[in-house]
Order: sequence, then C-alpha cells, then structure tokens
Amino acid sequence: MRIIHCSDLHLDADLRTRFDAASAAERRAELLGTFRRLCFYAKENAVSAILICGDLFDTGSPSPAAARTVEDLILTCSDILFFYLRGNHDAEPVLFRTRSRPDNLILFDGSWTSWELSGAGSGGRSVCITGREPDSTPFSAPPLDLSCLNIVMLHGQVRDGYTSPDPESVPLSGLRGCGIDYLALGHLHHYRSFALDERGTAAYCGTLEGRGFDECGNCGFILLEIDDAGTHISPRFVPFASRKIYIVECQVTGCTSDTEVYERIARVLSASPASDADLVRLALTGELEYGCSPDPALIQREWEGRYHYFEYRNCARPVVHSEDFLCDATLKGEFVRAVSAAEGLDDAERTMILRCGLRALSGESLF
Repeated sequence: MRIIHCSDLHLDADLRTRFDAASAAERRAELLGTFRRLCFYAKENAVSAILICGDLFDTGSPSPAAARTVEDLILTCSDILFFYLRGNHDAEPVLFRTRSRPDNLILFDGSWTSWELSGAGSGGRSVCITGREPDSTPFSAPPLDLSCLNIVMLHGQVRDGYTSPDPESVPLSGLRGCGIDYLALGHLHHYRSFALDERGTAAYCGTLEGRGFDECGNCGFILLEIDDAGTHISPRFVPFASRKIYIVECQVTGCTSDTEVYERIARVLSASPASDADLVRLALTGELEYGCSPDPALIQREWEGRYHYFEYRNCARPVVHSEDFLCDATLKGEFVRAVSAAEGLDDAERTMILRCGLRALSGESLF
C-alpha cells in the first residue's frame, strides 16, 4: 500500500507582496498545477490515499475557480481517498459547498476521528488514519487501536516538555506511547523527520511548492510505503516542485571597484545550482568599500534573463576606513576628521554619514 503525505500547499495565495501582478498570477497557476501533477502521480503509482495535513488553501475564501479545480481533481481521482484536515490558513470549509461531497473526500473536525483502511495485503493488519483539526479545546491523546498500523494527522508546531493552550501547538508528550506508527504533520514549510518514540516516526513533509525566498531548497511530499503484512511503514521524501528557489550569496569583502563586484557576482551565479527554470535572489554580503556602488538596475538587467525570476538585494555592510584620510589635506580629509570626532553617533550611523559624504564630495550618487 502507498500513501502520500503532503501539506501547506497554500493554493490561491495572493503572492503580490513577492511578485508583480502578472508573475503572481503565473505562480498561482503553477502551484495549482503542482497539485494536479501530484494527483496524476498518485494515479500512476497506485497510491491508495493522499493525506493533506492543513493549509491546502492560503485563506478560507479562495477563488471559486481554484476551489472548483481542486474539487474536479478529487472527483477525477475517485479511486484515491483524500484525507483533508484544515490548518490555520484555510480555517473555513470551502470544498463542495455547491455540490455533493464525494465519498473519497474525508474531512476532520476538532474531535479525534478515525477511518480504517483495508489490510495492506492478504492477511495484513488494517491501516488506520486518525486526525483532528486545530481548535481551542484541551489536547488529548488519540484513542488508537494498538492492533492497527496507526497513522495520525495533525497541523501545528510540535512542542516538547510542556503543553501550550495555543490550538496550533502539538504537544509530543501527549502523543508518545499511545500507539502511533507514523505522525503526519503540517505547518512547517520544510521537510523534517524525527523519532516519536520506540514505535513511531514523525515528519513534516514541508510545502509542496515554494512560494517565496523563505522556502528555499527541495520541496515535495512524503511517500509512505507499507509492507504487505501491514507491519512496517517506509517513509521517503520525494522532491516534486516545478521550480526551485535559491538565495545566492555573493561575498564582496575586499572588492575595491564596481568591476570587481560584478566579476564576483558572475562567478558565484555561474557556480550556483540554479537553472533557468528557477527563482533566484542574489544577496551581496560582507563589507562594501565606500568606493564601490554596484548599480542595482545594471545587475537586474544583466542577470534577470537567465532565470525564471531574479531579484537583487544589497545586504553588504558599508565600510569607510577613516584612518586613510587622517593626514589628507583636502575637504574630504576635513570631513572625515570632523565626523570621526563627532559625539553621539553609533558605528552604523558614523559609517553611513562618512560613506554618503565622501560620495557626495566625489560627485557620485549617495547610495
């Protein structure tokens, strides 16, 4: 038997805080397309069930078109069971409001609910799916049949050593020793797996497709393979995103001219694993001498055509070596000495004033 554990798809997210309107619309379509590919993957690989551990949608009021697309996919995959519990983003029920809910879509509420699947193989143990949605009631351990192979679905942040009244908190102390073989978690957007207790394993599958630069690296789902006897679950992370997201850092300490900065940018981008299908943020790091002022527009024009999406951030710390001007008899030297002797400035303020002033005295742009 095969089961897919996915979560945090955030379908129909606005995305306009990250992209312009056209790029945001394109990325929304790609996120929906990845869920479509997941459903076809399940059909082609004899997957029995898809566990969606929260935040299928980004809000409780997605567009009717997005909701209907998901409904059509569930109806099309009638031989696959979809177990769907809502998370903190998609807190309102949105699926099948205007048409009958199919038998292959199984929903949860704030109480523990279990469904027993047929045995994994001839004579095998039954596989039991148990879950509950986040709510404000006190957390209690799930009532599990220890003779079953138990998979428990939850959405929230795991906590160890104490309990929290936060409905998005998952207290591990209440889940250990109660017969869980696999704890399918949603909420965190990066893959993470760890031992729950002597019997069970817990895992966050992460998001299916990254949306922004806080979701770099491999994104995908976890494929659970259950042996014919129904005695063992083998989880395997499957990278599945249509595009990867990278933050490429370029260390510029030691560069003394813009030309050196541009050459270093070219080297680090060429060495990065990012392809033309990916989303890339270039971030300058280290120390940037006051004589260096790389042009953001030039950098954007030079490299944006190499990737599906490209953006530039200057995160380097500006530096000015005031000791180089101590014996300078020019106006620059007088300026540096005056600012260096000024009281009431912290290091960052002093550096910024020196940098801007020296660039102004040289007839250059301030930033």
